[in-house]
Amino acid sequence: MRATTRLRQLLSSGKPLFVPGCYDALSARILETVGFPLLYMTGYGTSLALLGLPDAGLATMTEMHLNARYIAGAVRAPVIADADNGYGNAINVIRTVREYIGTGVAGIHIEDQAIPKRVRPRGRASRDPARGGGGQVSRRRRGAPRARS
Repeated sequence: MRATTRLRQLLSSGKPLFVPGCYDALSARILETVGFPLLYMTGYGTSLALLGLPDAGLATMTEMHLNARYIAGAVRAPVIADADNGYGNAINVIRTVREYIGTGVAGIHIEDQAIPKRVRPRGRASRDPARGGGGQVSRRRRGAPRARS
């Protein structure tokens, strides 16, 4: 069964889902082995595991989707992956969605954040439109459906 079909089944079950974050294929295998039916590839964890640095937009789309491919290939559980902010404008989002489809993940999420990220001391990015956050996703979101066609 396809990962997307399994994800749809889980979401339509009406049961609460606890979705733990994994950062590499090994952590995904461990989480699947202990019984989690759905996994999430964390951007923060991926950035720490690959670069040793917090998620401040330093991990590239190539690094992120390659990690998603490794994780999705290591487990049978569906994986939802962090696709950061789509890595640019609406055209970049089209490419991002296409690249992630090719990884085998069941879904992605795209954050509404400024480009480049404006990370505050506690690690939270700005979503305040006055500071360059928020609102950009509406332009980028238009590109996501086009990528599937």
